[in-house]
Amino acid sequence: MRITFLLMLLTLSVSDSAIAEDSRDEAGKNPASPEPVTAEQHLQRPAVEAGAVKDGRRPNDLINESSPYLLQHAYNRVNWHAWGEAAFEKARKENKPIFLSIGYSTCHWCHVMAAESFDNKKIADFLNSYFVCIKVDREQRPDIDAVYLAATRIISGYGGWPMNVFLDNQLRPFHAATYYPPFSSVTKTGFYEVITQIQLLWKEQPELIDQLASKVTEIIAQHIDDTSQAVKLSEDVYTRALTKIEEIYDDETGGFSAAPKFPRPGIFAFLNQQIINQSINKQAARKMLNKTLDAMAAGGIYDQLAGGFHRYSVDEYWQLPHFEKMLYTQALMVLAYSDYYQLDAREEYRALVFATLKFVMQEMRSPDGGFYSALDADSETSGKPGEHAEGAYYLWQSAELKKILTDDEFAFTKNYYSIQDNGNIFTDPSEEFADLNVLHVNDSRLTTPLTTQQNNLLMSSREKLIAYRQQRPKPHLDDKIITAWNGMMISAFSRASVAFDNKDFLRMAEQGLVFVRKNLYDNTAQTLFRQYRNQHGVNKPAQSAEATLADYAWLIYSLLEVYQAGANKRWLHWALELQKKQHELFFDKSSQAYFESSASDANILFRSKTIYDGALPAANAITLSNLRSFALLSESVVEKNRYNAQAEALIGSFAETINHNPSAAAMLLAIESRAAKTMSTLKK
Repeated sequence: MRITFLLMLLTLSVSDSAIAEDSRDEAGKNPASPEPVTAEQHLQRPAVEAGAVKDGRRPNDLINESSPYLLQHAYNRVNWHAWGEAAFEKARKENKPIFLSIGYSTCHWCHVMAAESFDNKKIADFLNSYFVCIKVDREQRPDIDAVYLAATRIISGYGGWPMNVFLDNQLRPFHAATYYPPFSSVTKTGFYEVITQIQLLWKEQPELIDQLASKVTEIIAQHIDDTSQAVKLSEDVYTRALTKIEEIYDDETGGFSAAPKFPRPGIFAFLNQQIINQSINKQAARKMLNKTLDAMAAGGIYDQLAGGFHRYSVDEYWQLPHFEKMLYTQALMVLAYSDYYQLDAREEYRALVFATLKFVMQEMRSPDGGFYSALDADSETSGKPGEHAEGAYYLWQSAELKKILTDDEFAFTKNYYSIQDNGNIFTDPSEEFADLNVLHVNDSRLTTPLTTQQNNLLMSSREKLIAYRQQRPKPHLDDKIITAWNGMMISAFSRASVAFDNKDFLRMAEQGLVFVRKNLYDNTAQTLFRQYRNQHGVNKPAQSAEATLADYAWLIYSLLEVYQAGANKRWLHWALELQKKQHELFFDKSSQAYFESSASDANILFRSKTIYDGALPAANAITLSNLRSFALLSESVVEKNRYNAQAEALIGSFAETINHNPSAAAMLLAIESRAAKTMSTLKK
């Protein structure tokens, strides 16, 4: 009976958040002039803290952490511990299972589960009595997240956050799922039922727990490493990749999946390169890329007022976003639109890139040049202190718009943005958005140029709505600064500086590099940190967590971008220095590829080596790009050959995996296709 129940737990869990996996400025204005004046308005202490102190609650062990996500949970009723030997020893000494909760500070469903379950006295008391509870910020520790995300997908069939994983004393997972409601209903398993049954099994059938943990760990080991014996990429790998991309392409609305729809930067880069290479499939590539970029630009996934992209679209039309804004999304979308602009120099793409970079400079850039991580999906509802809702900062009631705008402005705006009196959000399973409108461009407006009068109405309406929206409570800002994501953003500014011949963008990129060198780099050891956070009330900035492969790879990538844009050799020299350290820390001699984390944390079950793109391009693919760039830039034939040999060996280690599913490694294929094109051009 109990075995049956646990097997049900391993296959059934309810997750509304179980996602498989995260502004057009006026032409002629200086896009780099805004100063980061609004960031402080976004910074919020968790709302629960004030109430918890008032109730006499004391903080748990997370109060001393630097992660905004961990600090959000410092006053939960659950007695959280940080990842580390102290918590592991407590679990072993008291013979308790570990409840590992993984999320990030701008995650809507993480907030929901925290309020429903982790601040529920009945649930918290049970967890505190029978489990050792550990919180991890997935953005701070992607190495931990990678292992247990693999476990969650194996056990439940999908991954997402909040991620709830149950471990034995050897840190092996035996049950995992994403969001649970607090208590069971007729159709949904509740979190309280899960933890009570797991506690019973831990006590009465430890041998079953051991069997499950062993089996899950064995399966993870088979899926965490994409390398194999070296082979060549198949001759038709690019054609097969494009064929698969065409198969998953949504011809009606663009994009490369059903709902929910994520931007796919690897696929964007691959299609762009197919066009540049004058591939026989270039027309198909152009059609897919053009339609997708246009649909995203017109949709609610793009902030039509202030610029910037939300993380993904809940529906298939790009209209209803999940409202969090991640730094990496801004960076990767600027790269995609800047690249395509050089093939199709339309003003709409230029305006979108300028507006997105302006948004980043105003609201995601620290005063000293670093870039913050994310803006929350949730914010406080206007006129309802303490009440938070997803998208509250971005959504509009028709009557509200009518009060703000003139009659002519409202009439135009209502048509242009598809405003409905009873709301225009029809993908609303949780009934969160009744009578609300998300701004997205009406399909009929996409093919009809605006008249001068209409453009004036659009501009005046936008200015009024931006001013009005800025008076609303701001979404929470995750103000930690992550090296890899800063590398992406620096690369985006640098690439845009070339695409649009804008020296201000290059200056922003260089200031970002100066910030990283000062705050996230140990000059003596020549090593990187992953995270920086200047905590309020603490004079010494907080550096925590060793850098991952992605941090090294993306920072090197950005240094090479900035060097090639501005020819300052200091950036090339630093890139070479970092490449040497990356090789020392992450290179796997047996496979000739790179581990994604260092070997310093002995408690990590596995060190992954992957080549398939997820929400972010594979770090090994970015490393390949860097190796090819070093070879191209090397003046020494010996060095040129050495870097090219390393690149070939890296490709060989992943080739069997890529040949099996080439479209999933689109970023690597884009990079290698570009390198082949460059070498062919140089030979001529």
